[in-house]
Amino acid sequence: MSEPELLTHIDGGIARIIFNRPAARNALTSAMVEGMIAFLRECERRDDVRVILLTGAGDHFMAGGDVKAFARSADIVPEERGALFETLALDTLPLFALLERMPKPIVAKVRGACAGASIGYVAAADFAIISDTALFMVANAGIGTSPDGATSWHLPRIVGMRKAKQMCLLGDRLSAQEALDCGLATWLHPDAELDMATEALLRRLAAAPTVALGQARLLLNAASGNALTDQLALEGRAAGLCAATQDFAEGVTTFTEKRAPNFKGR
Repeated sequence: MSEPELLTHIDGGIARIIFNRPAARNALTSAMVEGMIAFLRECERRDDVRVILLTGAGDHFMAGGDVKAFARSADIVPEERGALFETLALDTLPLFALLERMPKPIVAKVRGACAGASIGYVAAADFAIISDTALFMVANAGIGTSPDGATSWHLPRIVGMRKAKQMCLLGDRLSAQEALDCGLATWLHPDAELDMATEALLRRLAAAPTVALGQARLLLNAASGNALTDQLALEGRAAGLCAATQDFAEGVTTFTEKRAPNFKGR
């Protein structure tokens, strides 16, 4: 029996999504997209999920789309081929909408190749913790196509328009250090230390006030498209949601009692 292309697991408040095609550098398939959509919907609903991890099995994060599978479409009539790839790109819309509206923090752990659409997954995360083996490349132009996976939306907001155009039009590769320097990565660790550092971060986030963190990420995600007055209104609603939680009561009480809070994520 073949291994599943996507591994998902929830334990200790941590939901894990693992791209599981290591022999193909975890290249993305339609089944993986469908699996992520279903699992993220579950994570969105469940109060016991307090942080979400995106990562790849083996030595690589993800090589983007499966170019070998794409090559089999080369002989299709151009109009049909165009319609096929438009559909494939649009099929990820609910996935990236879920990542954008998720009321829980998202972490991407990256080692090895992160190419094409997979950069969109890293950019959609709140934190990117990477190893010194990580390499980032928007490789789409090299096969005669344009960016996908929400890369064209996220990348300019994180690294700036000039750097985004360098990556998307020229396909220039970023080293791990360059990714850290331009803001695509949050932390850089030696590969041997990546797993331990990631687990420490996940435990920290899983012990935090989940509603407050979720509202903070939603506010920040919305900010660049809002007028100041609209953003202030969103902040007011978010503050009300947070103040109604058990974690808020715990936080203000423990502050006055000078003890560490025990947040429950609700």
